[in-house]
Amino acid sequence: MPSLAAFAFASLLHVSALASAQTPSLPTDSTRVVKGFGGQQYAWGKLTRRKGEVLEAYLPMGNRGFDNLVCYYPSIPENAPLPKPKLLPITDVQWMRVRGQYSELLKPVKNDIGRLATRRVAGTVELFVVESAPPIVMALGPVPVLGTPANPSATPAGPGTTSWFLRRPSGGLVVVEPDKFAQQLATYLADDQELARKVAAGQAGYRLEQIESIIQQYNQRAQSR
Repeated sequence: MPSLAAFAFASLLHVSALASAQTPSLPTDSTRVVKGFGGQQYAWGKLTRRKGEVLEAYLPMGNRGFDNLVCYYPSIPENAPLPKPKLLPITDVQWMRVRGQYSELLKPVKNDIGRLATRRVAGTVELFVVESAPPIVMALGPVPVLGTPANPSATPAGPGTTSWFLRRPSGGLVVVEPDKFAQQLATYLADDQELARKVAAGQAGYRLEQIESIIQQYNQRAQSR
């Protein structure tokens, strides 16, 4: 037969469980933007994982894609230090949307792990970008080591690289080749002969640095053709 103390303790646990179940969760401030891990800005957004699970959390506000990991915060306290972020490999992400900015896992090669690229232009032709962050040199003791950027004051060890991707609804993914840009893009946009000629000739305003503007022009003109 249980003791009176044991019975009282069990009753206390039962009451506590009922109270927890009846306490509504605190509302999430979907308009809040905070500076978090890596010096990035984080805002409330939605992410779909590889197996279809939907994750809503404070996600990084990036417009240049994500190369390896997505850091996120399930919640952020009002008047307390930020908790440690959770990390999600990009291979576990299908797509992500934060403040209207859409990113998607793209696989230029079938068995590649892929890149979580941000869509810079939507329309008849979609344009995506991923900027690979340079390695970071951090001093741990007397010897500097390479690592993941933990704060905005870390020192880049070298330049990053930018990769652009094109996609049509009726076609596959095309990786933009910088050294063949004029010929490649002119061929890709060949159904707009005027625009293709400007790109092929390398006219000012129609080079790799202006790829977003070029694709925007193409999509606008395609609507009127």
